[in-house]
Amino acid sequence: MATRPSSRAATAARSAILGALVDDHKRVKKAFRDFKKLDTESDTEAAEALVQQVLMELQIHAALEEELLYPAAREALKDTDMLDEAEVEHESAHTLINQLSAMSPGDDKYFARFTVLCEYVLHHVKEEEGEMFPALETAKLDWEALAPQVQTRREELMAVHAPMEDGESMADDEDDEAEMDVAPAAPARKRSAAKSAAKSR
Repeated sequence: MATRPSSRAATAARSAILGALVDDHKRVKKAFRDFKKLDTESDTEAAEALVQQVLMELQIHAALEEELLYPAAREALKDTDMLDEAEVEHESAHTLINQLSAMSPGDDKYFARFTVLCEYVLHHVKEEEGEMFPALETAKLDWEALAPQVQTRREELMAVHAPMEDGESMADDEDDEAEMDVAPAAPARKRSAAKSAAKSR
């Protein structure tokens, strides 16, 4: 468990990590609000674009939490019940994400599944921002070590999940071989690097 004293650098690192995750939440909530304004029958293309945007956002966000934040938090928090619940909620969300990823707008209950996914995520976000993040703000966690890991992994995941445009991805400047080394998000996958962030230097 981390025992580093609080510092401006640690506070800045913590704010950067949690702030970016909250920003992820905001983008998903806005996309869902925009989706609800659409007629999925007449605006199918726009609706599908929002679905794909949310799926990408959620896969990146979930991977960062599952691989890095949650394992580090588990080492730093005394009460881990909220983490257990969050991980179970992620598992359920992954099920819907995987189903939607294998479907198209013409498939039965495509948009219904997306609506359920978003409502489920909104509940998860409320608990995370209302309970977990406040608890982490006072946890003895090595935020300075965790911050660069989170940033690097986010960049890797964005390269993998970035939408294609004109036949090229946002990661077209990177070698294909390097991209293949980056594994996509998977449920409840934890990286050992996260545990090192929860240990004292």
